[in-house]
Amino acid sequence: MPPSQSQSATTMVVSINNFPDEILTHILSFLPFKQAFKTSVLSKRWRPLCYSLPDLHITVIRRVHNFRRFMDAVMFSPHSHNLTLNSFYLTIISCSKFLETEADCFDKWVEAAKQRRVKDLQLHFLPSIHVPLAPTVFCCKTLVVLGLTGIHIGTLFHGSVDLPLLKTLTMFNIHLENIEDFMKLLSGCPILENLKTRYVKTTTNVTTGGNFKSLSKLNNADIRLFDLPFRAIYNVRFLRVHEMETNLANEEINLYYKGFSVFENLTDLQLSWCNGAHDWDEVVKMLQNCPKLQTLAIKKWIGSLKTTKDWKHPYHVPECVTSNLTTCEIEDYQAMEADFQFATYILQNARVLQVMAIHSPDFQNPMASPRLLEDLISFPRISPVCKLSLIDINVSSS
Repeated sequence: MPPSQSQSATTMVVSINNFPDEILTHILSFLPFKQAFKTSVLSKRWRPLCYSLPDLHITVIRRVHNFRRFMDAVMFSPHSHNLTLNSFYLTIISCSKFLETEADCFDKWVEAAKQRRVKDLQLHFLPSIHVPLAPTVFCCKTLVVLGLTGIHIGTLFHGSVDLPLLKTLTMFNIHLENIEDFMKLLSGCPILENLKTRYVKTTTNVTTGGNFKSLSKLNNADIRLFDLPFRAIYNVRFLRVHEMETNLANEEINLYYKGFSVFENLTDLQLSWCNGAHDWDEVVKMLQNCPKLQTLAIKKWIGSLKTTKDWKHPYHVPECVTSNLTTCEIEDYQAMEADFQFATYILQNARVLQVMAIHSPDFQNPMASPRLLEDLISFPRISPVCKLSLIDINVSSS
């Protein structure tokens, strides 16, 4: 760097150093965490300020030398002791041995974040960590958002759960000791509004005597089938259910999860299949319990050509279809008899339907019939304002 530029940079750093700590910390907060720490080479005064940042987002992609020492310095810095921590994200993508080596420190770092009144806590471990995480993470009076991935949680059954302000909970690939622990966790979130789960597993099998307390404030649920019973989320307005094709050999356990009261407030429903056969009867069963439903989205699995072949219109038409359904979308629709029957079932019964969107995959089942596409376009619609859109098949109709 030419002398003039060097002098200019030095003058700028000196000028910035005259700012109060609060302003410098605010400036550093706009930088990614790693970049903020690199600024300490400009001035020794800036190093302690990095430990006072209101958002700590740390990602580790491989084994890092002195990782524990670095984290201890960040989490236990005296410079941040009385400062609120808006968010603490710790994402580790590494070998499981590294995760297990450092696992005994995770609870201490979480506790330090709690001492700083953390509002948003995210712990994501890939692959999953097999050393149990203490339930201390579930006793925090300031948490509003909590996200967990790849964690084995130690038993909560004899401890307590206290998350009075938590509004958003995300759990991916989580292992709990007992189904009672999951019940207890959700019961400890009295104002939970958003819930997203994928593969929440328990060591012990579910018992039909277990009873989930309904989440009265829950507004949005995005779950995998068999993560938790429908009756625990009956109050939602928006619901996404993944892997609808899943069925268990034990019919009693199936009923425990899939049996539910009426979804009185549900207006938006999305059902998706990941593998296996698609059954339109499962869709109708859901519709019968959603009287206020306005939007229905069906996502079949593009990799599967299996669909129940002999599906026919049921005699009963759900209340939501005749009175409230305004939008119906079918993704990976196949021009086969069962899919055609369901689409026409909606078209001839949905009195206030405005949009019927059909998404067809690029490839077609050899058994598919072009005639069924033509018949769908010309099929009479009971709703005078319904617009039918056929996407990815070079045909459209209004």
